[in-house]
Amino acid sequence: MAGKKLTKNETDSRVAKCYEMRYNSDNKLGFKEWIQYCHKTYGDKSEQQYSAYWVSATTEYQEHWREKLSKQLDPAVNTLIELLADEDAKIRQRAVDQIMKYTGNDIQQIEAKIQGNVELSWGSELNEDRGI
Repeated sequence: MAGKKLTKNETDSRVAKCYEMRYNSDNKLGFKEWIQYCHKTYGDKSEQQYSAYWVSATTEYQEHWREKLSKQLDPAVNTLIELLADEDAKIRQRAVDQIMKYTGNDIQQIEAKIQGNVELSWGSELNEDRGI
């Protein structure tokens, strides 16, 4: 089923078709439907190759969103940098808080309900219990 080797344009065309059918159509296509479509429409490659087109379309989609997000974040980051130089301490603190959120270091308050007794030991108390 390997057949002849496709040109780059033919391969790119199949990846583009997969991208279109997965992300741009009203009736989104799943993986199994894509494989069936390829067998019916092309019928010249293995399922492994059709799966490779699927993966390439996914990579293109992720790159598209990464680029779009980067274009949107750059102005926001520049604004935050400007706010870090503000004279008002509250504004500077809010800018720092936003930067922490963007980097995934957001401080979260965690509520824990503890039932029973909690025993804590530090330093020498702990060493004495262990016989050290």
